[in-house]
Parts: sequence; C-alpha cells; structure tokens
Amino acid sequence: MPLSKEHKAATRERILSQAAALFRRDGVDSVSVPALMKEAGLTHGGFYAHFSSKDALVAEAVTRSLQGTTDHLVRAAERSKGPRKDRAAAAIDEYVSRGHRDHPEAGCAIAALGAETSRGDTVVQRAAADGAREAATRISKTLGLGDDASDDVLALYAGMIGAIVLARACRDDKALSDRVLDVCRERLKTNFPA
Repeated sequence: MPLSKEHKAATRERILSQAAALFRRDGVDSVSVPALMKEAGLTHGGFYAHFSSKDALVAEAVTRSLQGTTDHLVRAAERSKGPRKDRAAAAIDEYVSRGHRDHPEAGCAIAALGAETSRGDTVVQRAAADGAREAATRISKTLGLGDDASDDVLALYAGMIGAIVLARACRDDKALSDRVLDVCRERLKTNFPA
C-alpha cells in the first residue's frame, strides 16, 4: 500500500531537520547520504524519493537554518522595547554568544557553513545569498531602518558572523575564544548607529 502524503511529508521533514543539524555540526562534506539517512532512522534508498540530490538537500537545509536564525534574532530585537540601538544590542547578545559558539548544530548556517556554501553548487550559493538577504531585510525592518537590507544591518550581520567563526576557530584556547565573543559583542553594540 502506498504511503500517505502526510507520512511522506513527515519523513521528508525528518530528513531535512536531521540534515540541517548535522551539516551545521559536522560540515556538508563530512555527512554522507547513507549516514544522514541512518541518523534519521531511514534507509539510504529512500533519500531520492524526497530530494533530487544532496545539493538540493543542502540548499533547503541552509534556507531552513537561516530562517530559524532570523526568526530568533527578530524575536530578540522585538522583546527589547527600547530604542533602535537597544533592539540591535538584544539581537547581538543573542547571536554573539557562548551558546551559539558551542552549538553550531542549532545556530546560523552561514557561521557554520559559509566557506562550504561559497564553494557549493549554484543552488546552495543561491540559498545562502537569499537567506542572508532575507535576514538583513527582516532585521532592518524590525529595527525601523526601511523595507530593504540596510548597509548598517549588512555590516552588523557580517560582523556577528565573523565573531562566531573566529570564536569557534579559537575554541582550543577557551580564554581567547571567550574574549573574541566579549570584545566583538561590545564593539558591535557600540558601533551600531543610534
């Protein structure tokens, strides 16, 4: 008997959720389709019933991750009822954090996979660019900077990503890694225009 549409959708969702976490934690090249499917509790042969290729899955996983990160940052900014600079500071505090550094599987796809996406297939690069544009646009709107990605938010977003990337790269020296987070977080907040 054929599987229901609901069952197929739930299975696809399980694969996508597992892939989004594994890619961010281990890197795209380190996660094979058979290993991913095993982690999702499925057989390797079922993968292509849901995705046309691994690149198609990576693109959707990047999109999913960036949407989640953007939602998280927008909610953080909206919780702060103060002026723009305070709302930006709330988003910075959420992103440039030890929790984000220590849990790439739950964080931003650009911070975790930026170098890999830049070398990836066109569909993966497009997903990263579209997700970054959408993030900067939504954050700009939330901060009252217009309906398009503002230059200030693009610079802020790039600075936050860089802080996480460098802090993760220095994790073997915990004091330095923590210092990178602390210094970058404060500088980003100080330098964001009022």
